[in-house]
Amino acid sequence: MSKYAAVPILLLFAFLVAAATDEINGEAIYKARCKVCHGEDGVPKSFAKGSAAFNDEAWKEATDLEAIEKVVAEGRKRMPAFQSKLTPEEIKAVSVYLKTL
Repeated sequence: MSKYAAVPILLLFAFLVAAATDEINGEAIYKARCKVCHGEDGVPKSFAKGSAAFNDEAWKEATDLEAIEKVVAEGRKRMPAFQSKLTPEEIKAVSVYLKTL
């Protein structure tokens, strides 16, 4: 096997490593940043009264992804804005995750 035959394999490996590290985990972000107020299962804690229950099917159907992203980014009432704490990609990832609860 020539030294050049290994090049495509090395390139594929580098691509797979880069793709794996670039993947953003919305669940991990939610657990680190959101569950303290919104609960592990998306049901808000008593001090977050008035917040949506993210596991409510009616809420999921009535709320589109863009609306969730806006609230995460800009905040709402007592909820802080996360646009300076999370990247747009992270905001999207956590918003997508909310729809899975």
